[in-house]
Amino acid sequence: AFKLIEAGAEAGSDAIKFQTFKAESLVTKSAAKAEYQKQTTDLNESQFAMLKRLELNWNIYPELISYCEQKGVEFLSTAFDQGSLDFLVHDLGLKTLKIPSGEMTNGPLLLAYARTGCDLIVSTGMATFAEVEQVLGLLAYGLLTIEESNLNPSFAAFQEAFHSVQGQKLLQEKVTLLHCTTEYPAPFEDINLNAMITMRNSFGLKIGYSDHSEGITVPIAAAALGAKFIEKHFTLDKALSGPDHQASLDPKELKEMI
Repeated sequence: AFKLIEAGAEAGSDAIKFQTFKAESLVTKSAAKAEYQKQTTDLNESQFAMLKRLELNWNIYPELISYCEQKGVEFLSTAFDQGSLDFLVHDLGLKTLKIPSGEMTNGPLLLAYARTGCDLIVSTGMATFAEVEQVLGLLAYGLLTIEESNLNPSFAAFQEAFHSVQGQKLLQEKVTLLHCTTEYPAPFEDINLNAMITMRNSFGLKIGYSDHSEGITVPIAAAALGAKFIEKHFTLDKALSGPDHQASLDPKELKEMI
């Protein structure tokens, strides 16, 4: 983790993003691995066992944040469950959070994210256009009700919040939408960067791109099209064991992309 922070900072990254989760709160013990994970990790290991092995001990987070500060980069993380979200916000004091694509239909967690009042970077892989609008309504509702204790969430309440003047103002202040193609690695023909433009034109929010393609061509194209935020996996060595190394940049490639 410390070596990755150092490499990312030397490459010119603005932020280094981690993932915060407890395996038992994320998957069942019988959950199968994704196909790309089966190709790059032990076939006999379960999804739960793999994630349990990859958990970062929470005790190390203050040191990681301190090291990011030393290196001049921002520490970011994604919370995959309520306990992890509470830890990032209340224990560590993070002001910006990334919502992963896989939680786009997890209403209770999305509402909890919104009610932190943090700036939110929202990845939209696998979501339909209608689902993105629903999520924005839910986030607007959460942002509007931060001070309230008795909530009555509903699709109607989300729609009302989304269409309200104050709801739109808060979304524009707080939310960045990331286009994302959920394939590892993502083939060029499946990227469809025009979806990013469609979201910007439709919702009037800051846009960005979360990339799973190989190489650095697509992030450069996304930046040329107006992406304000690029998220890219990187690794110290693509030959390391684990599910994502092969679809990641090495430090030299990361520097070239930036």
